[in-house]
Amino acid sequence: MTLNLEVLKKDEHNLVFVIEGISIEMANAIRRIILTEIPVMAIDEVIILKNDSPLYDEIISHRLGLIPLKTDLEIYKLPQDCECSGFGCPLCQVSLTCEITNTTNNPLEIYSGDLKSNDPAIVPVNPRIPIVKIDKDDKVIIEAYAILGTAKEHAKWQAVSNVHYQFYPKIDLDDSKCAACPDKCIVSRMCPKDLFDFSSNKTPKLKKDYQETCDLCNACELNCPENAIQADREENKYIFSIESDGALSFETIIKKTFEIFNEKIIELQGSLEELDIDLSV
Repeated sequence: MTLNLEVLKKDEHNLVFVIEGISIEMANAIRRIILTEIPVMAIDEVIILKNDSPLYDEIISHRLGLIPLKTDLEIYKLPQDCECSGFGCPLCQVSLTCEITNTTNNPLEIYSGDLKSNDPAIVPVNPRIPIVKIDKDDKVIIEAYAILGTAKEHAKWQAVSNVHYQFYPKIDLDDSKCAACPDKCIVSRMCPKDLFDFSSNKTPKLKKDYQETCDLCNACELNCPENAIQADREENKYIFSIESDGALSFETIIKKTFEIFNEKIIELQGSLEELDIDLSV
């Protein structure tokens, strides 16, 4: 089958696209790879040298670990793939520090933007994520080290906030049957997604781009008294929605997803060849 991909909507944090030519098993494999196997940077080790805040060191460390960091997959390697074997070097580790003293008479909020990175490309995606608040003359000194990881190890290394897919809807409306309909028009009122337009008061019309919001609840088909509507789904066609926190661009996420998918196929083929299984069957 030929694989086709069409972007329906894209902004800074959301991507919606249609993918055609894959099975539901492959669609779910893509979803799982995006959710758990794309590496991103996250703080994994924290050294707190001074903490006058009301929060325990462990709570601050946990908050630091969950701050999304912009990631460069072209430069940095997973610790297990690095020449240093994960002991920490410029190719697999980034250092972030924070040293703040409250010299004001009011409580001072420390934000993610107060973390200073030794690599300007690896910084928090949002500088306004609260970490802790300190009072007058209080001080906080922190050293933190970020590395690449995947969500299979911990949720802090999740490359996206959310990803899901749904069947691509296909609704057939035979408006020639609407002339005899006693109810003008129950379908447009019963549809929970408001996909039908009945402003003409003659026959309902499907709104443009209804596929983007239809969830195939079949309310239109079940409630049409004249059986003028058939709700079904397109074969091997799905709508994917990805919500990103900004650690990686959508282009990088999609590219890395299919790189990992291809690696898994090659690995599977090698395992089958070792077992002397005929792949042509």
